[in-house]
Amino acid sequence: MTEAEKKGPEIRFRGFTDNWKQRKLGDHSQILTGGTPKTQIKEYWEPKEIPWMSSGEINKKRLFSTDNQISKLGFENSSARWIKENSVLIALAGQGKTRGTVAINEISLTSNQSIAAIEPDDTLDSGFLFQNLGKRYEELRLASSGDGSRGGLNKQIISDIKIIAPSIKEQNTVGSFFKHLDDTIALHQRKLASLKQLKQSYLQLLFPQNKGNNPTLRFCAFSDSWEQRKLGELLSEVRRPIKMNDDEYYELVTVKRRNEGIVSRGIFQGKDVLVKSQFQIKTGDYLISKRQVVHGANGIVPRNLNNAIVSNEYLVSIGNKNVTTDFLTIISRRPDMYKKFFLSSYGIDIEKLVFNVEDWKKRTIQIPSVSEQNQISIFFKQLDNTIDLHQCQLEKILELKNVLLGKMFL
Repeated sequence: MTEAEKKGPEIRFRGFTDNWKQRKLGDHSQILTGGTPKTQIKEYWEPKEIPWMSSGEINKKRLFSTDNQISKLGFENSSARWIKENSVLIALAGQGKTRGTVAINEISLTSNQSIAAIEPDDTLDSGFLFQNLGKRYEELRLASSGDGSRGGLNKQIISDIKIIAPSIKEQNTVGSFFKHLDDTIALHQRKLASLKQLKQSYLQLLFPQNKGNNPTLRFCAFSDSWEQRKLGELLSEVRRPIKMNDDEYYELVTVKRRNEGIVSRGIFQGKDVLVKSQFQIKTGDYLISKRQVVHGANGIVPRNLNNAIVSNEYLVSIGNKNVTTDFLTIISRRPDMYKKFFLSSYGIDIEKLVFNVEDWKKRTIQIPSVSEQNQISIFFKQLDNTIDLHQCQLEKILELKNVLLGKMFL
């Protein structure tokens, strides 16, 4: 280690000045792996008596419960072992991003054979160790046996991991600090998930269900039945071909995957735009992607775009006096309506997806008066703003944690 590494990290709590020391993880912990009772034997899984963790649950980060339980008989007839509370768990294998992910258990539990449990001795704090290994995710994956992409971790690799740590008292302080930060993050995540679920509920309650003419929940002063109209009667396709100037600047627009709205691809000079058959779009235009990759994704052109253009891979339309494009966008966010009005408007052969504009125009939709449409749109706009605010707060806290992990560990 360098002199700087021996001394300590960039940020430390007041009162701690001792040098940090390097330790080999296997010399300061017991490392256990679990097992899976035979799934064919029902008695090994019933009655549900002992918490048992699968590899996928490693992504919970902090485990207060498990999705599955095994019986005492299953425990006795497998290599599953009890793992002490506040052990550090690490995924040994797994597809995608699972391998190398770490978690910590807040309860005693057992696990399958693809998870290793690190039970530290009294020289290592489990909270400190959890954060230390969590920030070394890429390092752990590279240390996996095999070619680094299909390989796996094992007990020996984990045992050989080097931990640079301070005194146990300072470890406790650092671990407690990050646990508080994690609890704050979890709180924001729960709030955000609750708001998103609330939005989905309102997307059902504020719209008619099962071919009815009225929604379950309505704003005051609205009682007229909703009317069924064809999309082609509500929207008109517009085409504004533009002759591009090589020296002029244009803002290229695209519609995001998963139906998340319109975003800018950047501002380019005409000479740098590869596809020359572009069309001008204006604020309030309703765009629908005809591209195979993001077919059906849609949204309204916002006000903050400058000299915006799209290619003929998009259907550009405007609403008439009977409908607002804001209202149509809200409808398209409902999974059932999205499938009905967009996915079903494409060819059956997924390799030859072609958006059928004429077919799409014939599809029917139920709408209320424009006044009620506006009221619903305002409501969801406010709800979306609240969701965006919580999302922004969560991202800031996550960013803060990443910065602190880089400055408070070696």
